[in-house]
Amino acid sequence: MNFEQILEFIRYQNEFIIYGILLVSSFIENVFPPFPGDTVTLAGAFVAGEGNVGYAGVLVSATSGGILGMMVLYYLGRVKGRRFFERRNSRILGKTTLEKVEKLFGRYSDFIIVISRFLAGMRSAIAIAAGLGNVGPLKMTVLSLVSFLIWNSLIVGLMIVSKSNWQMIKGMVEQYTFVILILGVCLIIVYIAFLIWRRKRS
Repeated sequence: MNFEQILEFIRYQNEFIIYGILLVSSFIENVFPPFPGDTVTLAGAFVAGEGNVGYAGVLVSATSGGILGMMVLYYLGRVKGRRFFERRNSRILGKTTLEKVEKLFGRYSDFIIVISRFLAGMRSAIAIAAGLGNVGPLKMTVLSLVSFLIWNSLIVGLMIVSKSNWQMIKGMVEQYTFVILILGVCLIIVYIAFLIWRRKRS
């Protein structure tokens, strides 16, 4: 579904159903990143500009859904992930990797989680890694709240300032997401190449 189709679907729903759609879409986007949750949030902000719902409600719904999605993945990493890594002896998936994740989050957990919402395609991995890295549940919730509030406030704020010029905002979000995805893929490729090179060298 493109933006116009999503907008037409949302526009004629009950206020509370709209909030529910925003919450569920943000949740799904964080568990299954290809889902267009940001587009749904943009549509919600556009409808808020028409007076059908409140901007605050859009912000709260989208943020709540995102946090729920992050916490599900966080607990998955915290409860199941450790066993998965501890059972393996390979350099990529073994205990050594787990120790590196714990060390990384021990140093930079606050920063990584706060910027996680801005890292398209990497949020899910960060949430799982936070669970593996023994980040506390309260800390994870608070930092995720900050991250999602900043991102969703930008989306809603841009819609307000631009007089609901959704074409411009949608283009900006898509371009940003595309650039971050490309950078993320490049970093992963470089990291894998480094692991292969180090293994051959040893």
